[in-house]
Amino acid sequence: MPEDLAYPQLTPSGLGALLPWNPETSVQDLARQARRAALDSGCALVRGMDLDEDDFKLLVRSLGDRVDHKFGEGQADLLKLNASRDKGKVVTGRGPLPIHTDGLLVGERVDLIILYAADFSDAPGSGETYVSDQLTAWDEMAEHLRRVLDEHELEYLVTERGYFPTVPEDWYTIPATRDYGRVKSLNLATAFPRDIEQRSWEVRVKGMAPERSEEFFAELDAFLRSERYAYTHRWQVGDLLIIDNQRTLHGRTAIGEGGTRVLFRGQLTLSDAA
Repeated sequence: MPEDLAYPQLTPSGLGALLPWNPETSVQDLARQARRAALDSGCALVRGMDLDEDDFKLLVRSLGDRVDHKFGEGQADLLKLNASRDKGKVVTGRGPLPIHTDGLLVGERVDLIILYAADFSDAPGSGETYVSDQLTAWDEMAEHLRRVLDEHELEYLVTERGYFPTVPEDWYTIPATRDYGRVKSLNLATAFPRDIEQRSWEVRVKGMAPERSEEFFAELDAFLRSERYAYTHRWQVGDLLIIDNQRTLHGRTAIGEGGTRVLFRGQLTLSDAA
């Protein structure tokens, strides 16, 4: 794959790059090319790969340094998002995940998220991953939304203690922006829909009336997931999606009752991409 190739983009705002896959390309060469494409465009998609768990771990380690793991399941080089039916599982469960940034709740820097579809079968609209071009969205955001993020604090209450065992047990504040030297970006998670019983977290605008706070997060979520900014990925077995966690926000739709969805996930910190 030539270094200067202009890859097809995934959203009207310019997010994403679709990379061709050559089975003769080594995992290390693919990692180098996909990393550059993800950092340049927000995310990189490669289709038609055939990776087992060891291949995936090698790919993750070839991309950068594994995150200092602080979660209750899996490891930074391999967590199975397996659409578990176990009660209490949310992140690895079957419900939706609102738009968010990885590492937010545990205070960990995550630069790249690597997702690979080991198994997938679901109805259209179910089990999909969406990625939001948050930098462009933030730049074009309506003033009344921007003002809340600029002038108020956001508070979180983690309810999925099994997955987030190290975080505070009560409400705690997390800055709404972050800057590790590469890019300043939004640092947040929106709220779960009201009709969802199994939630991983609660979020509110500190000092704001509950109804107004709820309206704010619903409007912000809809804006960040609008067609201009968000790429929605319907998985096929063999898909590899590498996401720049600093330039984007992401989430997923609920997995259908009869759906199968097994994604391998890795998380990396890039010490040389400040």
